[in-house]
Amino acid sequence: MRTRVRPGPWILLPWFLLSVPAIAQEHPAGQMFQRRTLVVPARPGEVPPVELHVAADVATLVRFEAPLKPGAPKLPEHEERIQLGPTSDDSMVILLTRPLADGERVTLTLDAGPGAAPLRFVLVTRHDVVDARVRVVHAWGSTDEDGAEYMARSLLGAPDARATLDVPQEAVKYNTQDSRGRVQSVLWLDRRFFVTVIVRSSKQGTPPWKLVQARLRATLADGVLLEWPAHLLSGAASSIRQQHVLTSRLPEGASRLELALDGEDSPGVFRPLSLGEGPVRP
Repeated sequence: MRTRVRPGPWILLPWFLLSVPAIAQEHPAGQMFQRRTLVVPARPGEVPPVELHVAADVATLVRFEAPLKPGAPKLPEHEERIQLGPTSDDSMVILLTRPLADGERVTLTLDAGPGAAPLRFVLVTRHDVVDARVRVVHAWGSTDEDGAEYMARSLLGAPDARATLDVPQEAVKYNTQDSRGRVQSVLWLDRRFFVTVIVRSSKQGTPPWKLVQARLRATLADGVLLEWPAHLLSGAASSIRQQHVLTSRLPEGASRLELALDGEDSPGVFRPLSLGEGPVRP
């Protein structure tokens, strides 16, 4: 792997950043430019890499909390279609000079410093959205985390105890080839919520699909999409079934809460926590 930073083209960087609205008019109808804030997982090496949505000839600005180390961003060897350019100590721009193939995923790794696991991203192209600006931050603390974990463990230890819920029946279903997962219930306590997820094997002798991370997404008042990992607790797995409880807080002013369930190598698809969702693939 090596860093692809070419100083020459970045003389035109201000033009690229200012031209995003103009470029938007030239891209396929229905393709939206979005702003996102991504919260880094506590153990990034144990979960699927975070996706960055890029498109040919569109500059994506990525900003980090801490200054980037010289030579930190790395792409696969011989990757010539993607250029990375610094705009400041804590920011870089990603520019895709040629389109990626449908379904193609290009890895991007950043050195997070001594003793810290590298940050892992994958660059993908989607027909519906492109990241214009992305802010990458570390997880924030909460004063009620201990009490929330106690509550989550209580729910996990009493699978047959059902409270009065805002969503009293299954809300979202997830299918893999041999397993079926579903959101069984959602419990709200002010802005804190608890989601119970059941994963069940649909094939005799096959263990349940392994859930390694639950990601949440909400739309903030300024239109920015906030994506963050929930606190996930997993119960003991039987030969065909495992129960999970995830908890977090809905940020002030946020709306449209969505959930994605991630396997070890398969990031989930965001689905609204609402009634009437049919089976989907994780």
